[in-house]
Amino acid sequence: MKNIFAVIVTYNGMQWIDPCLASLAASVYPTVVLVIDNGSADGTAAFVRDRYPGVQLVVSPVNLGFGQANNIGLKMAIAQGADHVFLLNQDARVERDTIGSLVKAQTEDPGYGILSPVHYNGRGDALDANFLDYFLRSPIRGWADAAIRGSRWEGIMATRFVNAAAWLISADCLRATGFFDPVFFHYGEDENYAQRVLFHGSRIGIYMGARIFHDREVRLSKADMMGENRWSQRASAKEWMQVLVRACDIRQSGYTVFLMRRLARHSLSCFTGLIAWNKPRMYYHFSILKNILSYWTEIGKSRARSLEAPGAKKKKPPHEIETASFRG
Repeated sequence: MKNIFAVIVTYNGMQWIDPCLASLAASVYPTVVLVIDNGSADGTAAFVRDRYPGVQLVVSPVNLGFGQANNIGLKMAIAQGADHVFLLNQDARVERDTIGSLVKAQTEDPGYGILSPVHYNGRGDALDANFLDYFLRSPIRGWADAAIRGSRWEGIMATRFVNAAAWLISADCLRATGFFDPVFFHYGEDENYAQRVLFHGSRIGIYMGARIFHDREVRLSKADMMGENRWSQRASAKEWMQVLVRACDIRQSGYTVFLMRRLARHSLSCFTGLIAWNKPRMYYHFSILKNILSYWTEIGKSRARSLEAPGAKKKKPPHEIETASFRG
């Protein structure tokens, strides 16, 4: 039997952590559970310690971000002899056979470094909205054929990305790719990791025979939905993350030219916003402009770290990936 470790990063997760851990405890496949608490202020860590004494709990005094907290759990799992590590969000829960079926599928086809189950919403009556977006970008022919026939397809659907709410990562993939990159604090780290997995020769798939339930919703306070300045901050943060993810993509060359073009674009837009005294527009482009300048060196370091991963020395990436370059 394989050594399976589940890693859950918690941050003020009292609303969800009991169903999450209870579902793992009910899993038919024996799983060691690691919880990395990111400085919760709502009693999450104490609850886990008291209610689930068998869980290995690490409490950080500060919020390390999603990727770096997961790295603690990933390194602990590898050090303890993990064959596969299952990353699960604190607001998600598994079925009894979810982990076992994922392990079986990944063992039978080890070329898939990451396997994810199908993500349903918390009620289980529809696909999770974000997952559906990634799902529809993937080649869904096998699933569609089965749906037309009225049967259930339980194969693996290859994809270039699925969010890390539920990832089964093989130890071989971790050793080849490395861990989450510290240039990302929260958001973007899973997309960057997927890029590196593909670059280093592994595949990513959605196993249609397993599922999780992701109990999330749009969590916008009234303040988040009021005023142009607030909207501008959220929108600029989203666009900046897209820029950062693209710039750190080691499958593409010419990142400095890409950043220079973005720098010129946002400088001009910031200047026109200043001339028109359009504060939201000015803030939007100035924020991205400032981040590009601040992160330029860190992006270079991130790309160097990714290229220096052990997998870079073992596997030569496909020619079409080597010669890809940025567009736009």
